[in-house]
Amino acid sequence: QAHFRQSEVRGFLGGRIDLIPHQFYILREVAGRQIPRVLLADEVGLGKTIEACLIVQRLLAVGKARRVLVLVPESLTHQWFVELLRRFNLWFSIYDEERCLASEQSDPGQNPFLATQLALCSVAFLTGSATRREQAVAAGWDVVVVDEAHHLVWAPERASPEYAMVEELARQSPGLLLLTATPTQLGLEGHFARLRLLDPNRYEDFDRFREEAEGFGAVAEVAAKVVERRRLTAKDHAALQRIFTRDRARLARHLAELEQGQAGAHAALLRTLLDQHGTGRVVFRNMRAAMSGFPARRFCPHPLQESNLTVLARMAREVRAEETGETAGMRYVFREDPRLDWLVGFLKQDRARKALLICHSQAKAVALAAALQERINARVGLFHEGLPLVQRDRNAAWFAEPDGAQLLLCSEIGSEGRNFQFAHHLILFDLPLNPGLIEQRIGRLDRIGQTETIRIHVPYVAGSAEEVVVEWYHRGLEAFGTPLHGGTEYESAFKARVIELATNFAEGGKVGRPQLEALLAETVAFREKLDRKLRQGRDRLLELNSFNREVAEEVIARVRAADSDPRLRQLLFELLDHFGVRIREHEEGDVFLDPSHAYIESFPSIPAEGMLATFNRPRALVREDIKFLSPDHALVQDAIDLLLESKAGTTAFGALEAAAANLLLEAVFVLEAVADTRWHVEQFLAPTPVRVVVDLGGRDATEEYPAAVVADGCEDGDLHRFLERTEFNAGMLREMVDAAAGGAKEQARALQAEATARAEAALTTDLERLRDLQRLNDHVRPEEIDLAREQLEHTRQAIAHARLRLDAIRLIAAGGEE
Repeated sequence: QAHFRQSEVRGFLGGRIDLIPHQFYILREVAGRQIPRVLLADEVGLGKTIEACLIVQRLLAVGKARRVLVLVPESLTHQWFVELLRRFNLWFSIYDEERCLASEQSDPGQNPFLATQLALCSVAFLTGSATRREQAVAAGWDVVVVDEAHHLVWAPERASPEYAMVEELARQSPGLLLLTATPTQLGLEGHFARLRLLDPNRYEDFDRFREEAEGFGAVAEVAAKVVERRRLTAKDHAALQRIFTRDRARLARHLAELEQGQAGAHAALLRTLLDQHGTGRVVFRNMRAAMSGFPARRFCPHPLQESNLTVLARMAREVRAEETGETAGMRYVFREDPRLDWLVGFLKQDRARKALLICHSQAKAVALAAALQERINARVGLFHEGLPLVQRDRNAAWFAEPDGAQLLLCSEIGSEGRNFQFAHHLILFDLPLNPGLIEQRIGRLDRIGQTETIRIHVPYVAGSAEEVVVEWYHRGLEAFGTPLHGGTEYESAFKARVIELATNFAEGGKVGRPQLEALLAETVAFREKLDRKLRQGRDRLLELNSFNREVAEEVIARVRAADSDPRLRQLLFELLDHFGVRIREHEEGDVFLDPSHAYIESFPSIPAEGMLATFNRPRALVREDIKFLSPDHALVQDAIDLLLESKAGTTAFGALEAAAANLLLEAVFVLEAVADTRWHVEQFLAPTPVRVVVDLGGRDATEEYPAAVVADGCEDGDLHRFLERTEFNAGMLREMVDAAAGGAKEQARALQAEATARAEAALTTDLERLRDLQRLNDHVRPEEIDLAREQLEHTRQAIAHARLRLDAIRLIAAGGEE
């Protein structure tokens, strides 16, 4: 137990996930803080949900957090529940009105949000009820997690109800994790709004923030030169002077070292730049361009023929209505739509092929499904906001099954948060004039870990309004072949013109061709200019702050070492055998744990029907029906607790062969530091066994009788016969226990001194690092300094006042006849 609790990777091990470096780097950086308040903004497909779950698991495992609230879009509620449970073995209670009413009926006057430590609910649920919102805020949380945070809308003069609700929770919660793949989707103001939630004291003035952002080009250019070890110009020196406003002396030293050509000068300057870089401490954003493991994209356009002008006009109205939001009363008719003919043929062509289809709205998805049902008998699942959450999840699960749905037909909610990477075909039945949304749609399949090339199918009618949109995305933006950045800029610059041209184009096709070519040429020029601007303003410092491969690989190496440590399997098997849980070993290293003959009723963490489990991470990844056992799994701690709480093994008597007769007492004490779990004192001094052997005269004989020798050589003896001896009395035993306690205190002092030295070295370094960072970077909050100082002091005190508790004794008759 002490080994597991003091492990540097405690809380890193339990996730049924692949070991992806950038995710574990973020985990190390964020979960190491006393009060993490960060924005996780990795690009689509890089695993922000996994990162957030890893952080939560670590904080819970080490005791830095006890109460966690996860807020998500309604459509993702059950997906998050399944992700937390299946991948991380964390059971979150889903809160809705029905649950709250039931809680209030069973316990009147009690806040329903206090009934559980881990809660999950939709943003809409808390926004829609002032009572539930007040109860959630009053309940108090250590960490609040908010998914799809770009939906929280704020402006200086007004905040949306969703933003106001999260802001209230953020003020009350020490920890806050915001997740979004598109931090600037709503422009600079939207990005400022989310940073304001993380640190309202630092981000109180939008105009000041805008000025800082406008001056970032020079910073990015200098950072790129430092990274690439290029020579810095006088202009670069001037830019650095503006950056290093808090420590000009340090900059002078760095520049002198560069001029002298000292080894490591570029690296030293880069480290200081990283330290003083503002949002790099609160924003983590990894880019796909810097990562491996992504699939290729293949654009599959399907131009269709249609000469009926009525159909073309209807398609034009459809595009305009969907882009302007004027869809009230609109009826979707697909009987004569060539796109439906194509879809029928696509499904018939290969019935084993799975495809995800995303379209604009619920009404469109329902109408398309009905029209499809009239034409073909196919396994089609629906996924839209009009379905109950449970039904949505069932349909998504059916789609995931090998013999399940061939097609999942989604409204736009299918483009957010869901992971459908087991499919390799995406059908874009329409194209919203929002490049960021197109990227989100593609991101449902284009994710790290996708095993095949993604086929992006776009059926459209030649000469229709949609041809203009397809051409604009394909030839103008190149949006289907590679990830597209800067979506809001394209939407602002071109959306109105594309709608107008698309509508006119549909009336004759050829009439609008010159205008279309002109629009495409202008778009290409705009894109090339924007790409240059993004490259020049690329936040290289933020990217470097978000990922360090060398550090990540060190963490992963420790995780792999823990995964392959045979002690876990050996310990768990011995514990389960002790309590009568039967273990049947299967092929591939799987084990079936059967508690039906256990000595205690309802063995914790094992269902009554038994449990199939594995200690092998790769095996667990391909077989989600098998439990993944690691030191972080609740079964391990439950089994240890059962043993420690029982009287078994606390007293024993044995006989041991020896050259001379002697009476020995083997005593095991536990050295425990008592402290609030949030200080994580166990990383330096977990409850540690202290073993002492003394003889009849009270002499310390621990070295003469090592644990292995006693365990192997000691045999059961007749205690009652021994106690009948006249020379033995209770006072003699008390004296031996006292002597053992004295020896244990000596060992404890050494353990305490060692633990104190490690704590001083680690926590003093952390404190000084934060103080140094604060001198450079005003994103280090005073609360972080105060908490680091408190952690050091509480840890010192807890170790200094650690207590010894006698846990078990064994009386041993050594030599002679017992």
